[in-house]
Amino acid sequence: MPAVRILPCLLASLALAACSPLVQYTQEISDSRSGRSPLVTMPANLGGFAGFVAGIPVDAALLPITYTVYEYQSATSPDDADPVSTMLFPSFFLWQTGKALGVPFDLLEFTFYRAWRSPETLTSGEREEIELRHDQDFLPPYPVEVIYPRTVTPTRQ
Repeated sequence: MPAVRILPCLLASLALAACSPLVQYTQEISDSRSGRSPLVTMPANLGGFAGFVAGIPVDAALLPITYTVYEYQSATSPDDADPVSTMLFPSFFLWQTGKALGVPFDLLEFTFYRAWRSPETLTSGEREEIELRHDQDFLPPYPVEVIYPRTVTPTRQ
């Protein structure tokens, strides 16, 4: 009987969890720049394509509801209202869900390949570029005005 009580709690906690880490993960497994091989990215992209295509009829069927939601959003907060992401929400959802087809392949690749590779070492030029980009992105530029002008002391000859 304790398992019967644990299951609703587990489902409730999953329902309350934010979905942004899942969306970020599905975007990473479909992008070859994340260090994943085509063994992972191809099934993820094919699953995403199939999910998006499967979501188009759902978009058409739910258009009255999603259009009403968009109208409400544009009336309450016009800056945040986006017609594409609101009315195509079912397709976007099934697109990200379809990318989960690459998850088993990612698990296999990580277990047998990526976990055993040594991390790449950066050259000094690459490190300088990363530090410069970090400084430009995160440090605010402060203009410096000289309050007291520099006085030049005469040199003795």
